Amino acid sequence: MQVHLLAIGVLALAFLLGALRGINLGAVALVGGGAMVLLVTGKGVDELYAAFPADLFVLLIGVTFLFGIAAVNGTIEWVVDVLSRSVRGRASVMPWLLFLIAGVVTSLGALAPVVVGLVAPIGMRLAKKHGISPSLAGLMILHGACCGNFSPVNLLGATVNTTIERAGLDPNPIALFLANIGYNVMLGVVIYCFFGGLKLWRAERGTAALPVTALAEPVTAGVTAAATSARVAPTPPAASGTPAADPADTPDAQPLTFDRIKGLTLAVIVAVGVIAMVGKVDLGILALSASVLLMVVAPKSSTGAAKRIAWDVVLLICGVVTYVGLLNEIGTIKFVGDAANSLGSPLATAFLICLIGAVVSAFASSAGIIAVLIPLAMPFLLSGQISVTGMAIAVAISATVVDSTPFSTIGAVVLSNADSEDRDYTYRGFLSWGALMVVTAPVLTMAFVLPGLL
Repeated sequence: MQVHLLAIGVLALAFLLGALRGINLGAVALVGGGAMVLLVTGKGVDELYAAFPADLFVLLIGVTFLFGIAAVNGTIEWVVDVLSRSVRGRASVMPWLLFLIAGVVTSLGALAPVVVGLVAPIGMRLAKKHGISPSLAGLMILHGACCGNFSPVNLLGATVNTTIERAGLDPNPIALFLANIGYNVMLGVVIYCFFGGLKLWRAERGTAALPVTALAEPVTAGVTAAATSARVAPTPPAASGTPAADPADTPDAQPLTFDRIKGLTLAVIVAVGVIAMVGKVDLGILALSASVLLMVVAPKSSTGAAKRIAWDVVLLICGVVTYVGLLNEIGTIKFVGDAANSLGSPLATAFLICLIGAVVSAFASSAGIIAVLIPLAMPFLLSGQISVTGMAIAVAISATVVDSTPFSTIGAVVLSNADSEDRDYTYRGFLSWGALMVVTAPVLTMAFVLPGLL
């Protein structure tokens, strides 16, 4: 028992260091795992290496590589530009446009922090220009990005499905994806109503739409900012003391061109998703093969894509999963599962797991906590007392909707793009909404684990 408590304590310390010191959680978990096998369990370091998830490693590299190519060759910018031009300057529609853009791009496989870094500079600038509440624009971007988190081709969705499959259970990627979309759309409606969206709609009734504005240049700026920094600074004023000209105000700005490479990239991404879902082909190998194919067909347009592989995310998830695998080998997972089952109520156990996920994820990595909670819930799920799909949905939603707190990575990215004079107000809005998510998500998601629902 002492070994199990120590192992859990090391994991908690890893999350604490990751949250307070900004150290990659996966690196800390690997170091902690090495210390456990050498100093505590008496087993060799080969025991730690045996727990390394090679299939998950290939999956993470393949998906981020494929999206990196789509970002480098301009496909993602083109998707954002097309969606942006679909609204004719109507402020009441813009929050939902931002929601849709973020959701579509994350559903294609992009990581939420990258998508938010791409969309936030556009969204917060539009909010300032058209009198939209920065809290409304920011939260719609955040929850739009959350919509695509559990797409079968997104890293978070693939991580959950792969972890369940590795435990010998049957995942339901479509149910997970659709349930997460539905929950975040519901939250989007609440945000729109309570943060000023209805006021915008009423104000526009009977008025003509504003001129169309082009967003090609801000999109490029957003991509650059996302690639270079997790926090994007607002546009500074011009040296003359007058506000700097917004590229979106330029009337002759042309839409981004659609060429053969962008068409091929979109077709390949769609094909990867369809084949992975219908053909049950390993997504990691499939995405990696698609990436290599695109580089062979169009090497010049893919230059620099390998540098966009999310190595920090690979280290984070693989490190945490390796440590959890070690916990499984030494019996800690069974120990925790037995302790959870001792509560006597499956619903109470499920609620406790989701509550832990919501509280920890509000301050730490959503990917990291999901990689921990799904395996920890396996003994409980294997007992057959609760729906595997329902529990996966509840944990996934509880651990990600709390990313709207200003302490999370994507929350901080949006907040940093708010106008300086609006930042305190936006911070309070994010803090209040994030706290509400921590409290409500574990309660509301219990509907998914009720017997007979899924």
